[in-house]
Amino acid sequence: MDYLEIQNLSFSYAGSEKLVLNNVSLSIEEGDFVLICGASGSGKSTLLKMLKPQLTPAGKQVGDIYLNNEKVTVIPAVFSTSRIGYVMQNPENQIVTDSAWHELAFGLENIRLEPSEIKSRVAEMVNFLGIKDLVDYQTKDLSGGQKQLLNLASVLVMRPDILILDEPTTQLDPIASQNFIDVLVRLNREMGLTIVLAEHGLESVFSLADKVVLLDKGELIFSDVPANIVRKIKGNQRELSRFIVSLPSAVQLFHASGLTGPSPITVIEGKRFLAQQFPKRPVIEEKRVPDQTKTQEKLILQLKNCWFRYEKNSRDILAGVDLDLVEGEIFSLVGGNGTGKTTLLKVVAGIQECYRGKITLFNQSLKKNQQVVGYLPQEPQMMFSRDSVLDDYNNYLESKKMSEQEKRKRIDSIVNLLDLSEILLQHPLDLSGGECQRAALGKLLLTDPKVILLDEPTKGIDNYGKKQLIDLLKQLSMKGKTILVVTHDLDFAAELSDRCGLFFQNDLLTTAKPAQFFSQHTFYTTAASRISREFFSNLITTDEVIAAYVAAKGVTNE
Repeated sequence: MDYLEIQNLSFSYAGSEKLVLNNVSLSIEEGDFVLICGASGSGKSTLLKMLKPQLTPAGKQVGDIYLNNEKVTVIPAVFSTSRIGYVMQNPENQIVTDSAWHELAFGLENIRLEPSEIKSRVAEMVNFLGIKDLVDYQTKDLSGGQKQLLNLASVLVMRPDILILDEPTTQLDPIASQNFIDVLVRLNREMGLTIVLAEHGLESVFSLADKVVLLDKGELIFSDVPANIVRKIKGNQRELSRFIVSLPSAVQLFHASGLTGPSPITVIEGKRFLAQQFPKRPVIEEKRVPDQTKTQEKLILQLKNCWFRYEKNSRDILAGVDLDLVEGEIFSLVGGNGTGKTTLLKVVAGIQECYRGKITLFNQSLKKNQQVVGYLPQEPQMMFSRDSVLDDYNNYLESKKMSEQEKRKRIDSIVNLLDLSEILLQHPLDLSGGECQRAALGKLLLTDPKVILLDEPTKGIDNYGKKQLIDLLKQLSMKGKTILVVTHDLDFAAELSDRCGLFFQNDLLTTAKPAQFFSQHTFYTTAASRISREFFSNLITTDEVIAAYVAAKGVTNE
Protein backbone atom coordinates (compact mmCIF):
# COMPACT_ATOMS: atom_id res chain seq x y z
CA MET A 1 0.00 0.00 0.00
CA ASP A 2 1.29 3.47 -0.95
CA TYR A 3 1.74 6.35 1.49
CA LEU A 4 -1.69 7.79 0.65
CA GLU A 5 -4.25 5.34 -0.69
CA ILE A 6 -7.79 6.22 -1.78
CA GLN A 7 -9.89 3.14 -2.39
CA ASN A 8 -13.23 3.18 -4.24
CA LEU A 9 -14.27 6.46 -2.67
CA SER A 10 -17.77 7.81 -3.33
CA PHE A 11 -19.41 10.72 -1.58
CA SER A 12 -22.68 12.67 -1.62
CA TYR A 13 -23.49 15.69 0.53
CA ALA A 14 -26.12 15.47 3.26
CA GLY A 15 -29.61 15.88 1.84
CA SER A 16 -28.51 15.08 -1.72
CA GLU A 17 -28.36 11.86 -3.73
CA LYS A 18 -25.95 13.30 -6.28
CA LEU A 19 -22.50 11.70 -6.17
CA VAL A 20 -19.88 14.43 -5.93
CA LEU A 21 -17.20 11.69 -6.00
CA ASN A 22 -17.89 8.43 -7.78
CA ASN A 23 -15.71 5.38 -7.10
CA VAL A 24 -12.40 7.27 -7.01
CA SER A 25 -9.24 5.21 -6.46
CA LEU A 26 -5.80 6.82 -6.30
CA SER A 27 -2.35 5.92 -4.96
CA ILE A 28 0.19 8.56 -3.92
CA GLU A 29 3.75 7.72 -2.90
CA GLU A 30 5.58 9.52 -0.13
CA GLY A 31 7.32 12.59 -1.55
CA ASP A 32 5.05 12.83 -4.61
CA PHE A 33 3.95 16.16 -6.05
CA VAL A 34 0.41 15.46 -7.27
CA LEU A 35 -1.72 17.88 -9.31
CA ILE A 36 -5.50 17.45 -9.14
CA CYS A 37 -7.34 19.18 -11.98
CA GLY A 38 -10.79 19.29 -13.53
CA ALA A 39 -13.67 21.62 -14.26
CA SER A 40 -15.38 23.72 -11.61
CA GLY A 41 -17.63 21.41 -9.58
CA SER A 42 -15.78 18.24 -10.66
CA GLY A 43 -15.13 17.22 -7.03
CA LYS A 44 -11.58 18.49 -6.48
CA SER A 45 -12.27 20.47 -3.30
CA THR A 46 -14.45 17.72 -1.85
CA LEU A 47 -11.73 15.13 -2.43
CA LEU A 48 -9.10 17.30 -0.76
CA LYS A 49 -11.30 17.98 2.27
CA MET A 50 -11.83 14.27 2.76
CA LEU A 51 -8.08 13.80 3.12
CA LYS A 52 -8.18 15.83 6.35
CA PRO A 53 -10.73 14.45 8.88
CA GLN A 54 -11.40 17.83 10.53
CA LEU A 55 -12.65 19.22 7.20
CA THR A 56 -14.64 16.24 5.92
CA PRO A 57 -18.11 17.56 4.98
CA ALA A 58 -21.34 16.03 6.24
CA GLY A 59 -22.71 13.41 3.90
CA LYS A 60 -22.63 9.77 2.87
CA GLN A 61 -19.23 8.17 2.24
CA VAL A 62 -18.44 4.83 0.67
CA GLY A 63 -14.86 3.61 0.40
CA ASP A 64 -11.76 4.34 2.48
CA ILE A 65 -8.74 6.62 2.67
CA TYR A 66 -5.48 5.37 4.18
CA LEU A 67 -2.51 7.49 5.25
CA ASN A 68 0.61 5.53 6.07
CA ASN A 69 -1.48 2.31 6.33
CA GLU A 70 -4.01 3.85 8.74
CA LYS A 71 -7.54 4.94 7.95
CA VAL A 72 -7.65 8.72 8.19
CA THR A 73 -10.92 8.46 10.11
CA VAL A 74 -9.18 6.73 13.04
CA ILE A 75 -5.96 8.77 13.12
CA PRO A 76 -5.78 10.67 16.44
CA ALA A 77 -6.99 14.26 16.07
CA VAL A 78 -3.75 15.71 17.50
CA PHE A 79 -1.75 13.90 14.83
CA SER A 80 -3.98 14.73 11.87
CA THR A 81 -4.28 18.38 12.94
CA SER A 82 -0.53 18.95 12.84
CA ARG A 83 0.74 16.32 10.40
CA ILE A 84 -1.81 16.86 7.64
CA GLY A 85 -1.42 20.47 6.49
CA TYR A 86 -4.23 22.12 4.55
CA VAL A 87 -4.32 25.48 2.76
CA MET A 88 -7.85 26.47 1.81
CA GLN A 89 -9.12 28.03 -1.39
CA ASN A 90 -10.50 31.02 0.52
CA PRO A 91 -7.92 32.57 2.88
CA GLU A 92 -10.64 34.38 4.85
CA ASN A 93 -12.01 31.02 5.99
CA GLN A 94 -8.68 29.91 7.45
CA ILE A 95 -7.51 32.97 9.41
CA VAL A 96 -8.67 32.85 13.05
CA THR A 97 -6.73 35.60 14.86
CA ASP A 98 -6.37 39.37 14.59
CA SER A 99 -2.63 39.62 13.92
CA ALA A 100 -0.17 37.86 11.66
CA TRP A 101 2.09 36.92 14.59
CA HIS A 102 -0.77 35.32 16.53
CA GLU A 103 -1.88 33.48 13.40
CA LEU A 104 1.57 31.94 13.00
CA ALA A 105 1.74 30.95 16.66
CA PHE A 106 -1.87 29.77 17.04
CA GLY A 107 -1.43 26.14 16.00
CA LEU A 108 1.84 25.76 17.89
CA GLU A 109 0.24 27.11 21.07
CA ASN A 110 -2.59 24.59 20.69
CA ILE A 111 -0.14 21.69 20.69
CA ARG A 112 1.47 23.28 23.77
CA LEU A 113 4.97 23.99 22.54
CA GLU A 114 7.27 26.10 24.70
CA PRO A 115 7.33 29.86 23.83
CA SER A 116 10.99 29.63 22.85
CA GLU A 117 10.24 26.83 20.36
CA ILE A 118 7.28 28.76 18.96
CA LYS A 119 9.45 31.82 18.34
CA SER A 120 12.16 29.71 16.75
CA ARG A 121 9.76 27.96 14.37
CA VAL A 122 8.01 31.18 13.39
CA ALA A 123 11.29 32.99 12.78
CA GLU A 124 12.57 30.15 10.61
CA MET A 125 9.39 30.00 8.56
CA VAL A 126 8.91 33.71 7.88
CA ASN A 127 12.52 33.95 6.74
CA PHE A 128 12.16 30.90 4.53
CA LEU A 129 9.06 32.38 2.88
CA GLY A 130 10.38 35.95 2.83
CA ILE A 131 7.36 37.39 4.67
CA LYS A 132 8.98 38.86 7.78
CA ASP A 133 7.52 42.27 6.87
CA LEU A 134 4.02 40.88 7.42
CA VAL A 135 4.56 39.67 10.99
CA ASP A 136 3.55 42.95 12.64
CA TYR A 137 0.43 43.46 10.49
CA GLN A 138 -3.17 43.07 11.59
CA THR A 139 -4.73 40.30 9.50
CA LYS A 140 -7.60 42.60 8.46
CA ASP A 141 -5.07 44.90 6.77
CA LEU A 142 -3.55 42.20 4.58
CA SER A 143 -4.45 41.76 0.93
CA GLY A 144 -5.93 38.47 -0.24
CA GLY A 145 -2.58 37.29 -1.55
CA GLN A 146 -0.77 38.23 1.65
CA LYS A 147 -3.35 36.31 3.66
CA GLN A 148 -2.73 33.24 1.52
CA LEU A 149 1.02 33.42 2.14
CA LEU A 150 0.31 33.78 5.85
CA ASN A 151 -1.93 30.70 5.71
CA LEU A 152 0.84 28.67 4.10
CA ALA A 153 3.31 29.79 6.76
CA SER A 154 0.92 29.00 9.61
CA VAL A 155 0.45 25.47 8.23
CA LEU A 156 4.15 24.87 7.58
CA VAL A 157 5.25 25.86 11.09
CA MET A 158 3.34 22.75 12.25
CA ARG A 159 5.84 20.68 10.19
CA PRO A 160 3.29 18.51 8.37
CA ASP A 161 4.16 15.27 6.58
CA ILE A 162 1.69 15.96 3.78
CA LEU A 163 0.57 19.33 2.46
CA ILE A 164 -2.83 19.70 0.77
CA LEU A 165 -3.59 22.91 -1.12
CA ASP A 166 -6.87 23.93 -2.75
CA GLU A 167 -6.16 26.48 -5.51
CA PRO A 168 -3.73 28.44 -3.33
CA THR A 169 -2.49 30.85 -6.03
CA THR A 170 -5.91 32.21 -7.02
CA GLN A 171 -5.41 35.49 -5.18
CA LEU A 172 -1.71 35.94 -5.92
CA ASP A 173 -0.33 38.20 -8.61
CA PRO A 174 1.68 36.41 -11.36
CA ILE A 175 5.08 37.03 -9.79
CA ALA A 176 3.94 36.14 -6.26
CA SER A 177 2.17 33.09 -7.68
CA GLN A 178 5.37 31.83 -9.30
CA ASN A 179 7.30 32.48 -6.08
CA PHE A 180 4.65 30.53 -4.18
CA ILE A 181 4.96 27.58 -6.57
CA ASP A 182 8.75 27.75 -6.29
CA VAL A 183 8.41 27.43 -2.51
CA LEU A 184 6.23 24.33 -2.95
CA VAL A 185 8.83 22.81 -5.28
CA ARG A 186 11.57 23.43 -2.70
CA LEU A 187 9.46 21.90 0.05
CA ASN A 188 8.86 18.87 -2.13
CA ARG A 189 12.28 18.38 -3.72
CA GLU A 190 14.55 19.44 -0.85
CA MET A 191 12.52 18.33 2.16
CA GLY A 192 10.56 15.40 0.78
CA LEU A 193 7.17 16.89 1.67
CA THR A 194 4.29 15.12 -0.03
CA ILE A 195 2.14 17.71 -1.83
CA VAL A 196 -1.38 17.32 -3.20
CA LEU A 197 -2.41 20.44 -5.10
CA ALA A 198 -5.70 21.33 -6.82
CA GLU A 199 -5.37 24.07 -9.42
CA HIS A 200 -7.22 25.55 -12.39
CA GLY A 201 -4.22 27.54 -13.63
CA LEU A 202 -1.96 24.78 -14.95
CA GLU A 203 0.66 26.86 -16.77
CA SER A 204 3.13 27.02 -13.86
CA VAL A 205 2.49 23.70 -12.14
CA PHE A 206 1.71 21.14 -14.84
CA SER A 207 5.32 20.31 -15.70
CA LEU A 208 6.31 20.12 -12.01
CA ALA A 209 3.91 17.35 -11.06
CA ASP A 210 5.00 13.75 -10.63
CA LYS A 211 1.42 12.80 -11.36
CA VAL A 212 -1.53 14.63 -12.92
CA VAL A 213 -5.01 13.50 -11.88
CA LEU A 214 -8.08 14.53 -13.87
CA LEU A 215 -11.55 14.49 -12.30
CA ASP A 216 -14.68 14.85 -14.40
CA LYS A 217 -18.11 14.98 -12.74
CA GLY A 218 -16.73 13.18 -9.70
CA GLU A 219 -15.01 10.40 -11.62
CA LEU A 220 -11.26 9.89 -11.96
CA ILE A 221 -10.57 9.89 -15.71
CA PHE A 222 -6.83 9.35 -15.68
CA SER A 223 -3.79 9.60 -13.45
CA ASP A 224 -0.38 9.75 -15.12
CA VAL A 225 2.84 11.70 -15.58
CA PRO A 226 2.38 15.02 -17.45
CA ALA A 227 4.19 13.84 -20.58
CA ASN A 228 1.55 11.16 -21.21
CA ILE A 229 -1.48 13.42 -20.82
CA VAL A 230 -1.79 14.51 -24.47
CA ARG A 231 -1.58 10.91 -25.65
CA LYS A 232 -4.25 9.90 -23.14
CA ILE A 233 -6.51 12.76 -24.21
CA LYS A 234 -6.34 11.66 -27.84
CA GLY A 235 -7.07 8.06 -26.89
CA ASN A 236 -9.94 8.84 -24.51
CA GLN A 237 -13.53 8.47 -25.69
CA ARG A 238 -14.83 11.21 -23.38
CA GLU A 239 -15.41 14.77 -24.51
CA LEU A 240 -12.42 16.49 -22.91
CA SER A 241 -12.47 19.86 -24.67
CA ARG A 242 -13.27 21.55 -21.35
CA PHE A 243 -10.03 20.15 -19.92
CA ILE A 244 -7.93 20.79 -23.02
CA VAL A 245 -8.43 24.57 -22.87
CA SER A 246 -7.04 24.53 -19.31
CA LEU A 247 -3.75 22.89 -20.33
CA PRO A 248 -0.55 24.93 -20.69
CA SER A 249 -0.33 26.93 -23.92
CA ALA A 250 2.46 24.76 -25.33
CA VAL A 251 0.37 21.62 -24.81
CA GLN A 252 -2.68 23.17 -26.46
CA LEU A 253 -0.58 24.28 -29.42
CA PHE A 254 0.89 20.80 -29.88
CA HIS A 255 -2.55 19.20 -29.54
CA ALA A 256 -3.94 21.51 -32.23
CA SER A 257 -1.01 20.72 -34.54
CA GLY A 258 -2.19 17.13 -34.91
CA LEU A 259 1.40 15.88 -34.59
CA THR A 260 2.37 12.80 -32.61
CA GLY A 261 5.19 12.21 -30.18
CA PRO A 262 6.16 13.87 -26.89
CA SER A 263 4.31 17.11 -26.27
CA PRO A 264 6.06 20.34 -25.27
CA ILE A 265 4.84 21.51 -21.86
CA THR A 266 6.82 24.52 -20.68
CA VAL A 267 7.33 27.90 -22.36
CA ILE A 268 10.86 27.04 -23.45
CA GLU A 269 9.68 23.71 -24.89
CA GLY A 270 6.93 25.57 -26.74
CA LYS A 271 9.48 28.00 -28.21
CA ARG A 272 11.67 25.08 -29.31
CA PHE A 273 8.66 23.43 -30.93
CA LEU A 274 7.93 26.57 -32.97
CA ALA A 275 11.62 26.89 -33.86
CA GLN A 276 11.52 23.36 -35.29
CA GLN A 277 8.36 24.12 -37.22
CA PHE A 278 9.61 27.49 -38.52
CA PRO A 279 13.41 27.24 -38.82
CA LYS A 280 13.60 30.53 -40.74
CA ARG A 281 11.67 32.26 -37.94
CA PRO A 282 9.28 34.39 -40.00
CA VAL A 283 7.75 37.11 -37.83
CA ILE A 284 4.13 37.24 -38.92
CA GLU A 285 2.25 40.42 -38.08
CA GLU A 286 -1.25 40.01 -36.68
CA LYS A 287 -3.77 42.21 -38.48
CA ARG A 288 -6.33 43.31 -35.92
CA VAL A 289 -9.62 44.69 -37.15
CA PRO A 290 -10.92 47.57 -35.01
CA ASP A 291 -14.18 46.76 -33.24
CA GLN A 292 -16.79 48.88 -35.02
CA THR A 293 -19.78 47.52 -33.08
CA LYS A 294 -19.07 49.31 -29.80
CA THR A 295 -21.04 52.38 -28.88
CA GLN A 296 -19.59 55.81 -29.62
CA GLU A 297 -17.14 56.87 -26.93
CA LYS A 298 -19.01 58.54 -24.11
CA LEU A 299 -17.26 59.26 -20.84
CA ILE A 300 -19.00 57.35 -18.04
CA LEU A 301 -16.60 57.20 -15.08
CA GLN A 302 -13.78 59.59 -14.25
CA LEU A 303 -11.30 59.60 -11.37
CA LYS A 304 -9.16 62.72 -10.96
CA ASN A 305 -6.21 62.83 -8.56
CA CYS A 306 -7.84 60.42 -6.07
CA TRP A 307 -6.12 59.83 -2.71
CA PHE A 308 -7.25 57.40 -0.05
CA ARG A 309 -6.03 56.00 3.28
CA TYR A 310 -7.90 53.84 5.79
CA GLU A 311 -6.88 55.85 8.85
CA LYS A 312 -5.86 59.48 9.25
CA ASN A 313 -2.22 58.83 10.08
CA SER A 314 -1.77 55.65 8.04
CA ARG A 315 -0.08 55.33 4.66
CA ASP A 316 -1.87 56.22 1.42
CA ILE A 317 -3.41 53.25 -0.39
CA LEU A 318 -4.34 55.35 -3.42
CA ALA A 319 -1.98 58.15 -4.38
CA GLY A 320 -3.25 60.51 -7.07
CA VAL A 321 -5.08 57.98 -9.25
CA ASP A 322 -6.47 59.20 -12.60
CA LEU A 323 -8.72 57.00 -14.72
CA ASP A 324 -11.29 57.58 -17.48
CA LEU A 325 -13.72 54.85 -18.60
CA VAL A 326 -16.05 55.20 -21.56
CA GLU A 327 -19.41 53.57 -22.18
CA GLY A 328 -19.16 49.89 -23.04
CA GLU A 329 -15.45 49.67 -22.17
CA ILE A 330 -13.90 46.71 -20.38
CA PHE A 331 -10.82 47.82 -18.45
CA SER A 332 -8.65 45.35 -16.53
CA LEU A 333 -6.31 46.33 -13.70
CA VAL A 334 -3.34 44.06 -13.00
CA GLY A 335 -0.48 44.43 -10.55
CA GLY A 336 1.09 43.11 -7.37
CA ASN A 337 -0.68 42.11 -4.17
CA GLY A 338 -1.36 44.97 -1.77
CA THR A 339 -0.88 47.75 -4.34
CA GLY A 340 -4.40 49.17 -3.89
CA LYS A 341 -6.41 47.59 -6.73
CA THR A 342 -9.22 46.27 -4.51
CA THR A 343 -9.31 49.56 -2.60
CA LEU A 344 -9.79 51.37 -5.89
CA LEU A 345 -12.85 49.23 -6.65
CA LYS A 346 -14.29 49.94 -3.19
CA VAL A 347 -13.83 53.67 -3.74
CA VAL A 348 -15.59 53.51 -7.11
CA ALA A 349 -18.35 51.40 -5.53
CA GLY A 350 -18.85 54.07 -2.87
CA ILE A 351 -17.88 51.75 -0.02
CA GLN A 352 -14.89 53.97 0.76
CA GLU A 353 -14.43 57.67 0.07
CA CYS A 354 -11.35 59.53 -1.14
CA TYR A 355 -10.06 62.29 1.13
CA ARG A 356 -8.74 64.19 -1.88
CA GLY A 357 -9.66 64.18 -5.54
CA LYS A 358 -12.89 63.75 -7.45
CA ILE A 359 -14.94 60.86 -8.85
CA THR A 360 -17.74 61.53 -11.32
CA LEU A 361 -20.24 59.10 -12.81
CA PHE A 362 -22.30 60.26 -15.79
CA ASN A 363 -20.81 63.75 -15.20
CA GLN A 364 -22.38 63.86 -11.74
CA SER A 365 -21.11 63.04 -8.26
CA LEU A 366 -20.68 59.36 -7.48
CA LYS A 367 -23.24 59.52 -4.64
CA LYS A 368 -26.03 60.62 -7.00
CA ASN A 369 -25.55 57.55 -9.22
CA GLN A 370 -24.27 54.96 -6.79
CA GLN A 371 -27.36 52.77 -7.28
CA VAL A 372 -26.33 51.98 -10.87
CA VAL A 373 -22.95 50.54 -9.76
CA GLY A 374 -22.72 46.76 -9.20
CA TYR A 375 -19.77 45.42 -7.17
CA LEU A 376 -18.65 41.78 -6.98
CA PRO A 377 -16.16 41.46 -4.07
CA GLN A 378 -13.16 39.18 -3.93
CA GLU A 379 -15.05 36.95 -1.48
CA PRO A 380 -18.38 36.20 -3.22
CA GLN A 381 -19.74 34.31 -0.19
CA MET A 382 -20.16 37.72 1.46
CA MET A 383 -23.01 38.47 -0.95
CA PHE A 384 -25.28 35.73 0.42
CA SER A 385 -27.34 35.64 3.60
CA ARG A 386 -30.03 33.01 2.91
CA ASP A 387 -30.13 29.22 2.86
CA SER A 388 -30.30 28.87 -0.90
CA VAL A 389 -29.30 30.88 -3.94
CA LEU A 390 -32.94 31.21 -4.98
CA ASP A 391 -34.03 32.44 -1.54
CA ASP A 392 -31.24 34.99 -1.63
CA TYR A 393 -32.25 36.23 -5.08
CA ASN A 394 -35.90 36.56 -4.05
CA ASN A 395 -34.96 38.36 -0.84
CA TYR A 396 -32.68 40.72 -2.75
CA LEU A 397 -35.51 41.75 -5.08
CA GLU A 398 -38.01 42.29 -2.24
CA SER A 399 -37.07 45.95 -1.91
CA LYS A 400 -37.35 46.57 -5.64
CA LYS A 401 -40.54 47.94 -7.13
CA MET A 402 -41.38 44.88 -9.22
CA SER A 403 -44.36 42.59 -9.54
CA GLU A 404 -43.92 38.93 -8.64
CA GLN A 405 -44.09 38.09 -12.31
CA GLU A 406 -41.32 40.59 -13.11
CA LYS A 407 -39.16 39.16 -10.32
CA ARG A 408 -39.60 35.61 -11.60
CA LYS A 409 -38.82 36.72 -15.14
CA ARG A 410 -35.68 38.56 -14.00
CA ILE A 411 -34.43 35.58 -11.97
CA ASP A 412 -35.18 33.13 -14.80
CA SER A 413 -33.23 35.25 -17.27
CA ILE A 414 -30.20 35.36 -14.95
CA VAL A 415 -30.40 31.61 -14.26
CA ASN A 416 -30.45 30.89 -18.01
CA LEU A 417 -27.72 33.42 -18.73
CA LEU A 418 -25.29 31.94 -16.19
CA ASP A 419 -26.48 28.31 -16.25
CA LEU A 420 -27.42 28.30 -12.56
CA SER A 421 -30.33 25.85 -12.61
CA GLU A 422 -28.42 23.00 -10.94
CA ILE A 423 -27.23 25.13 -8.01
CA LEU A 424 -30.28 27.36 -7.54
CA LEU A 425 -31.62 25.41 -4.54
CA GLN A 426 -28.23 24.76 -2.91
CA HIS A 427 -26.85 26.61 0.10
CA PRO A 428 -24.28 29.19 -1.09
CA LEU A 429 -21.66 27.82 1.32
CA ASP A 430 -21.99 24.34 -0.23
CA LEU A 431 -21.05 25.59 -3.69
CA SER A 432 -17.64 25.15 -5.27
CA GLY A 433 -15.55 28.29 -5.73
CA GLY A 434 -16.53 28.63 -9.40
CA GLU A 435 -20.21 27.96 -8.74
CA CYS A 436 -20.27 30.58 -5.99
CA GLN A 437 -18.65 33.12 -8.32
CA ARG A 438 -21.33 32.55 -10.96
CA ALA A 439 -24.13 32.74 -8.38
CA ALA A 440 -22.73 35.98 -6.96
CA LEU A 441 -22.40 37.49 -10.44
CA GLY A 442 -26.03 36.53 -11.03
CA LYS A 443 -27.10 38.42 -7.92
CA LEU A 444 -25.15 41.46 -9.05
CA LEU A 445 -26.83 41.39 -12.48
CA LEU A 446 -30.34 41.15 -11.02
CA THR A 447 -30.49 44.93 -10.66
CA ASP A 448 -29.16 45.59 -14.19
CA PRO A 449 -26.24 47.88 -13.16
CA LYS A 450 -24.75 50.34 -15.66
CA VAL A 451 -21.23 50.07 -14.22
CA ILE A 452 -19.92 46.65 -13.15
CA LEU A 453 -16.94 46.26 -10.80
CA LEU A 454 -15.40 42.79 -10.57
CA ASP A 455 -12.68 41.79 -8.09
CA GLU A 456 -10.93 38.56 -9.16
CA PRO A 457 -14.01 37.21 -10.99
CA THR A 458 -12.24 34.07 -12.29
CA LYS A 459 -11.38 32.72 -8.85
CA GLY A 460 -12.32 29.04 -8.76
CA ILE A 461 -13.34 28.95 -12.42
CA ASP A 462 -11.67 26.66 -14.97
CA ASN A 463 -10.55 27.97 -18.36
CA TYR A 464 -13.67 26.76 -20.13
CA GLY A 465 -15.80 28.64 -17.62
CA LYS A 466 -13.57 31.70 -18.07
CA LYS A 467 -14.26 31.70 -21.79
CA GLN A 468 -18.00 31.61 -21.07
CA LEU A 469 -17.56 34.50 -18.63
CA ILE A 470 -15.60 36.45 -21.25
CA ASP A 471 -18.41 35.95 -23.78
CA LEU A 472 -20.97 37.10 -21.20
CA LEU A 473 -19.02 40.22 -20.19
CA LYS A 474 -18.47 41.15 -23.83
CA GLN A 475 -22.21 40.82 -24.44
CA LEU A 476 -22.84 43.13 -21.50
CA SER A 477 -20.30 45.64 -22.81
CA MET A 478 -22.02 45.61 -26.21
CA LYS A 479 -25.21 46.63 -24.39
CA GLY A 480 -23.40 49.66 -23.00
CA LYS A 481 -22.28 48.29 -19.63
CA THR A 482 -18.96 49.71 -18.48
CA ILE A 483 -16.85 47.08 -16.73
CA LEU A 484 -13.83 47.55 -14.47
CA VAL A 485 -12.02 44.34 -13.55
CA VAL A 486 -9.27 43.68 -11.02
CA THR A 487 -7.54 40.41 -11.85
CA HIS A 488 -4.33 38.43 -11.45
CA ASP A 489 -5.38 36.22 -14.37
CA LEU A 490 -3.38 37.65 -17.26
CA ASP A 491 -4.79 35.25 -19.86
CA PHE A 492 -8.30 36.33 -18.85
CA ALA A 493 -7.39 40.03 -19.06
CA ALA A 494 -5.69 39.54 -22.44
CA GLU A 495 -8.73 37.93 -24.01
CA LEU A 496 -11.39 40.07 -22.33
CA SER A 497 -10.21 43.66 -22.20
CA ASP A 498 -10.41 46.73 -24.37
CA ARG A 499 -7.63 48.27 -22.27
CA CYS A 500 -5.36 47.09 -19.47
CA GLY A 501 -3.50 49.04 -16.81
CA LEU A 502 -0.67 48.22 -14.43
CA PHE A 503 -1.15 49.31 -10.81
CA PHE A 504 2.09 50.01 -8.94
CA GLN A 505 2.87 51.83 -5.69
CA ASN A 506 -0.74 52.90 -5.21
CA ASP A 507 -1.16 54.48 -8.62
CA LEU A 508 -2.15 53.53 -12.15
CA LEU A 509 0.84 53.44 -14.47
CA THR A 510 0.90 52.11 -18.03
CA THR A 511 -2.40 51.73 -19.85
CA ALA A 512 -2.71 50.25 -23.32
CA LYS A 513 -4.72 47.91 -25.51
CA PRO A 514 -4.05 44.26 -24.60
CA ALA A 515 -1.88 43.42 -27.63
CA GLN A 516 0.48 46.29 -26.88
CA PHE A 517 0.27 45.94 -23.09
CA PHE A 518 1.18 42.25 -22.90
CA SER A 519 3.62 42.24 -25.81
CA GLN A 520 5.79 44.89 -24.15
CA HIS A 521 5.94 43.25 -20.71
CA THR A 522 8.30 40.47 -19.64
CA PHE A 523 6.66 39.23 -16.45
CA TYR A 524 3.16 40.70 -16.69
CA THR A 525 2.40 38.85 -19.88
CA THR A 526 0.90 35.56 -21.05
CA ALA A 527 2.62 32.26 -21.73
CA ALA A 528 1.27 32.42 -25.29
CA SER A 529 3.09 35.72 -25.83
CA ARG A 530 6.34 34.39 -24.37
CA ILE A 531 6.20 31.31 -26.61
CA SER A 532 5.28 33.06 -29.84
CA ARG A 533 6.66 36.61 -29.85
CA GLU A 534 9.77 35.62 -31.85
CA PHE A 535 7.55 34.07 -34.54
CA PHE A 536 4.19 35.86 -34.50
CA SER A 537 4.16 39.53 -33.57
CA ASN A 538 1.68 40.83 -30.97
CA LEU A 539 -0.17 37.57 -30.36
CA ILE A 540 -1.13 37.27 -26.70
CA THR A 541 -3.71 34.51 -26.37
CA THR A 542 -3.36 30.79 -26.96
CA ASP A 543 -6.21 30.81 -29.48
CA GLU A 544 -4.44 33.52 -31.52
CA VAL A 545 -1.18 31.57 -31.57
CA ILE A 546 -2.93 28.36 -32.59
CA ALA A 547 -4.78 30.16 -35.40
CA ALA A 548 -1.54 31.76 -36.65
CA TYR A 549 0.29 28.44 -36.49
CA VAL A 550 -2.41 26.64 -38.48
CA ALA A 551 -2.50 29.42 -41.08
CA ALA A 552 1.29 29.57 -41.40
CA LYS A 553 1.71 25.81 -41.68
CA GLY A 554 -1.02 25.79 -44.30
CA VAL A 555 1.05 28.23 -46.39
CA THR A 556 4.28 26.28 -45.72
CA ASN A 557 2.77 22.95 -46.75
CA GLU A 558 1.49 24.15 -50.13
